[in-house]
Amino acid sequence: MSVIITIIIFGIIVMIHEWGHFIAAKKSGVIVEEFAVGMGPKLWGKQKGETLYSIRLFPIGGYCKMADEDREGSDKKGFNNISVWKRMIVILAGVFMNFILAIFISSVIIMFIGYSENTISYVSEQSPAQKAGLQAGDEITSIDGSGVHLVQDIRFRISQRESENVVVGYERNGDYFETNVNIPGGENFGIAVTSYTPLFGESVEGFEKAGLFESIKAGFWESVYMVKITFYGLGQLVTAKASLDDIAGPIGLTTVVGEVYEKTISISIWDMIISIANIAALLSANLGVMNLLPIPALDGGRFVFLVIEAIRRKPIPPEKEGMIHFAGFAILMFFGILIAFNDVFKLL
Repeated sequence: MSVIITIIIFGIIVMIHEWGHFIAAKKSGVIVEEFAVGMGPKLWGKQKGETLYSIRLFPIGGYCKMADEDREGSDKKGFNNISVWKRMIVILAGVFMNFILAIFISSVIIMFIGYSENTISYVSEQSPAQKAGLQAGDEITSIDGSGVHLVQDIRFRISQRESENVVVGYERNGDYFETNVNIPGGENFGIAVTSYTPLFGESVEGFEKAGLFESIKAGFWESVYMVKITFYGLGQLVTAKASLDDIAGPIGLTTVVGEVYEKTISISIWDMIISIANIAALLSANLGVMNLLPIPALDGGRFVFLVIEAIRRKPIPPEKEGMIHFAGFAILMFFGILIAFNDVFKLL
């Protein structure tokens, strides 16, 4: 079941990503030769107009093959025959759709389970927050200079503090203040925040029901939080504060999905669906961030070449760009295999 669920999650995320490229290409007048879900040998295909829609054997990705994409422009409706600005839009459209999917899933989840924001509703007696002068009604806007919008932002920033002191920025009656909060190891911050009951759920006395706009807004900030922690994780890798054991590929992800499935299905099918949907939202945001990295063969790398072309007023020779993308792809494949082996060893 964990394998099936993981394949479905990856299939949806990749399909939405490639659909972004597909729609942007079509709107830009580019011929899309094939829209494929999966890689490898074709299992099923249907030609509709100028595009072949296919499902391929290995559920590990997908692609949107555009005419004239990897060679010098010759086709009047080819990718390389549209303006550099339109090509930028086509390249970034996949990442954009991944972020939209993350926001959509997060918003729907919030509509069914509610959310907690960053406005203080209660301060414990003699807590670090009270000693620092924080009061009920204060809206926490930053922790150590980093903006916060939901309770998970607050928890994450406090958990990552490098000392016992954190600088909390907050608004009170429309005015902005900052205060130093001393939180010794093991001690709680000492606040409760305003929570909203779900849009599609029963009203609870003492709690306000979230509206449609508020749920979508919270879903947006939830997705921003996912993007933040993805960049944080990348920073940990670059600075060697995290190791290969902290990374999971498709195999490791399947294990995580299996553990979440087993723990939540014993409670209810509904809990399982919400938990798996949350994983899907996180993965969609994660894929969006990873594809934005300026690495050859990824969308971010291709975007860099387009920026250089816009500055130079002429494209980089296709053969040179192709070699760089191939080298980037080879490096990505190497790391993919390395992570896969690491996932297997962790399982064993």
